[in-house]
Order: sequence, then structure tokens, then C-alpha cells
Amino acid sequence: MYLGLSLDLDFDLLAMHSIKNEEQKQRRALNNAYALLRQRPRSEHEIRERLKLKGYAAGIIEECVEALRAAGEIDDSRFARLWVESRMRSNPMGDVVLRHELKSKGVSDAIITEALAAKHEAFDETAIARDMARERFKRFAKTDPRKAMKRVYDFLTRRGFGFDIIQRIMDEVVREGKEKGE
Repeated sequence: MYLGLSLDLDFDLLAMHSIKNEEQKQRRALNNAYALLRQRPRSEHEIRERLKLKGYAAGIIEECVEALRAAGEIDDSRFARLWVESRMRSNPMGDVVLRHELKSKGVSDAIITEALAAKHEAFDETAIARDMARERFKRFAKTDPRKAMKRVYDFLTRRGFGFDIIQRIMDEVVREGKEKGE
């Protein structure tokens, strides 16, 4: 006994301090996660990785992710749909690129497939690619037609559009060019 305090009481104080410290870390991790989510929607994987980079322990990260999931703040299905919609409205991409982007954000293959299926219902990928191709061809009006075709083909490929869509569009453009007498 020291100054009338038992050693058990000292250990209890240390335990309480440790618990309080863990609660503060948990609160801080949750606040960091909410700050990330205020910037833009995030996948569960992104949240985990960002918290890991900030130095949080695996247990704290897991509790934080569970709390966010329970509150409906992170949902990979919703994230994938929003990501695809955003990309299609601002900077249209084909399935190949969108699949790669979502995969890099830790979204599962099943959820990616669902999001891309929803994209096909909401957007006419062929029409979008056709408009992009026509716009590109305007830039190459003074270029050799074969060289322009190659550049547009490469552009659409980099944007992730499938071969069948690109081929159909290129055939249409050639047909339109012949009809105009170019």
C-alpha cells in the first residue's frame, strides 16, 4: 500500500486511462473517415487504406468500418453506381476502364458487374462513343483519313470502349465519309 492506495487501484486507473485512450483513437478514426466521405463517396477498401495510412490499428479500422456500414455511410454497391454515373456524365468511359477503376478501389467483381449492367440500362454507350468519335474526327479534318481513323480508334480504345462498339462506329464513320464524298 502506498499513501493509502492499493496497487489494484493503480492498475485500475491505468486500465481506465488505456480504455479512454482507445475510445479517443476510435473517435478520431471515425472523424477522419467522415472527413474523407465529405469529399466524395468512397469504397470500403479506400476507407480502410486511408485509415491504415494514418497509422490506425487494424482493430480500430475494423470498428470504424463496421460503424460506418451500420450507419449506411459506406456501401460499395452505391459507391460503384455513383462512380459509374459520375464518369459517364463528366468524362465518359467504356466498361474496360470503368471495371479497372472500380477494381483499383477495392470493389468486388459482382458489384462491378451490377454497376456496369445498370450503366447499360441508363446510358447508350454506342451513342456516347459515336459522339466522341465524331468530335475527335473534327480535330483531324486536315489529317490523312487513315491516320485520323487510327487516332480515333486508339482514342476510343484508351477510353475503354469494346472492340465491337469501336468497329461499328468506325464503319459508320467511313460510310458517312463516303456519302459526303470525302
